[in-house]
Amino acid sequence: MVTRLRRPPEGFTYLRPRMAVFWQSLFATNAFLGPVLIVLYVLTIPDGPWLLVLVMQIIASILFGIASFAFFRTGVWVDESGLAERGFFGRLDYYSRDEIARIMLAPTFHGDGTKTLPQLFLCDTEDNKLVRLRGQFWSIETMQQLSDILDMPITELPASELREIHEEYPGLLYWFERRPVIAALIFSAAIVVAGALVYCVLMWTGAIPSAA
Repeated sequence: MVTRLRRPPEGFTYLRPRMAVFWQSLFATNAFLGPVLIVLYVLTIPDGPWLLVLVMQIIASILFGIASFAFFRTGVWVDESGLAERGFFGRLDYYSRDEIARIMLAPTFHGDGTKTLPQLFLCDTEDNKLVRLRGQFWSIETMQQLSDILDMPITELPASELREIHEEYPGLLYWFERRPVIAALIFSAAIVVAGALVYCVLMWTGAIPSAA
């Protein structure tokens, strides 16, 4: 049974995600927002609603700051008695060593379908996921270190796609991986709504001339 903690347990070994993830996110954010903001400033300075663009830039910076703070708080604390995991949204869950039935390592195909990324699953007796470390964020060395500290062997699965893992172990994946079509529709709808809101604001401020 999962136990909710207020703070990380003392004396446990702290494992953190790869720092390269943060730098890649910072670069991608700047590469996307930089040109967009430059164009908006060119179009709105000096007679347009450039203050609105500045506010949008400040909001985007605050959101990235919040995401960065959440990333640096993410981690796993482990010792031979169990482990605690704090995810991106800040919840800190603890699992005792007795609750972990086995550890599985599944190389999953990624990108062009020839490269694989490791996925580490800590499972209960019914092969439901307790903790998952994805290769996008965690190194294979960290996964092995977690296994060594818990003193539990890793069961290695053959390289496969996520859908194959779902077929054999349906309790391991997130809901959006089990239902990719629904997840894609929700994501697309969110983009459309966000774009419509930005367009309406620009129309209202006069940044985009009305057709009327």
